[in-house]
Amino acid sequence: MTVARLSLHVVWLLCVLCVPERAASAPRQDAAAAAQQIQAALARGDMDGARIAVEAALRAEPGNPAFLNFAGVIAAQRGEFAAAEAHFRDAIRLAPRAVPPYENLGRLYQLRSIEDPAARARALDVYAALLAVVPDSVEGLFQSALLRAQGGEFAASQALLQRLPPEVRGRPQALAVAAANLAGLGDGRSGDVVDALTRHPDVVPEDVLAVLPAFDHVRGDEVLGRMLASLDRRGVVAPGILRRLAAIQMRAGQFADARGTLERLASVEPTVAVLSDLGRAAAKAGDHRAALGYLARARSLEPENASVHFLFGVVCMELDLAAEAYESMKKAVSLDPENPAVNYMMGAVSLHRHESSEAVPYFEKYVRLQPDDPRGRFALGVARFYSNDFDGAERDLAAIAGQPVTAAGANYFLARITRQAGRLEEARRYVDRSIQVVPRYADAWAELGLLQTRAGQFREAEASLEKALSLDAENYQATVNLTALYQRTRDPRREAQAERLAALQKKREERAQDFLRMIEVVPQ
Repeated sequence: MTVARLSLHVVWLLCVLCVPERAASAPRQDAAAAAQQIQAALARGDMDGARIAVEAALRAEPGNPAFLNFAGVIAAQRGEFAAAEAHFRDAIRLAPRAVPPYENLGRLYQLRSIEDPAARARALDVYAALLAVVPDSVEGLFQSALLRAQGGEFAASQALLQRLPPEVRGRPQALAVAAANLAGLGDGRSGDVVDALTRHPDVVPEDVLAVLPAFDHVRGDEVLGRMLASLDRRGVVAPGILRRLAAIQMRAGQFADARGTLERLASVEPTVAVLSDLGRAAAKAGDHRAALGYLARARSLEPENASVHFLFGVVCMELDLAAEAYESMKKAVSLDPENPAVNYMMGAVSLHRHESSEAVPYFEKYVRLQPDDPRGRFALGVARFYSNDFDGAERDLAAIAGQPVTAAGANYFLARITRQAGRLEEARRYVDRSIQVVPRYADAWAELGLLQTRAGQFREAEASLEKALSLDAENYQATVNLTALYQRTRDPRREAQAERLAALQKKREERAQDFLRMIEVVPQ
């Protein structure tokens, strides 16, 4: 006996038909003939014919549980959940020791649990009732184990699996559940079970898809990643498997592998969600041109999808395409105005295109929506700094200068504020703190070089600015400051440095001109 996959059970042995003892053989034969007629119609997919036959049979025998079971199967196939549930429950009430109505009602609840999480508990209750009648029911034991695993109840699930016959425990459906259970319990035998599952000649994608929700309760991706990668190598895949494998690869930083997996998925399921993930994977892999292509295609499919506009804007920001990022983020914020991330990025884009005063209200909104995130207060302080609201900026930045995530940046901008106010000793303390927190902070080294230049410490200033450029060869502020230093000291390298500054400025301007060429070719 094998574990049945999730589908409705229509077989009903004639020996369990509830026919009164006084009934003659002719009615019994008529019931058997009607059952065979219904089964034949269902087998050939003639749902209308089966429905008509069941309705006729129930008019003749309204209390026949076999016909009620058939009626439930037909109602379920037609998507009539309430009617199917009622028919199966009536069949159980009239024939409490008959197995098929329990199995069908349990599976009906399992199918329903995709939309209604509470249906999972009802399915467990039905299988518990079945096991009370037939303690060794393979269907009752396996489906109960699967449901327990899906809910993260790994010990209870494994105990149910152990009650199955050995030959059933060796089937791929049961092995998939066991792998999840052992992974959830931290049992090292999970690797052996995964190997047995992925080598099994009869394994199909549905065996793994059913157990994927259980892995939501497992810490780490090691077991599931090993399982899905092995199945992928064997060609045992489905969209759901590829999607989960790509997510694991993304979390592991395997962006090129994730992109390849998603490309295969997009060839059969080119949805906005898949194209958006492809955009993320390509961007993380450093191929921003391709990322814009994927996202442009997703945007054409769903022009009113705020998430797609958001991602498109993020990639444009990474490419320094300020105008295009602005338009995309502006659309995103109009579609989803209460989204904290959208407001934050809209503020960032406004800052990037030097519209500092426009950025302020977006960061203010982010701070209202996410008051415990110091990054929002930092961004607001920066926006106020570039809007020349130095008092407001200093208040915001001082409030989060001690937070680990914002200390380097906050102290850097506080150094700039106090330097512009002529408080040079205070500025030096702030920039030193910034570098102490993040020694590889190029902007802070550039600011230190400027302060040292102001103090006449030219040798030290040159060392600091060269340090900044060693960390970031195209750091604009360090390039500007070093050019100014060479001009001030009449250094013979001043002309060459001025040329480097001019080239950097030109490069920054030309980046925006590539935008249209980047998105002309949209991968299909």
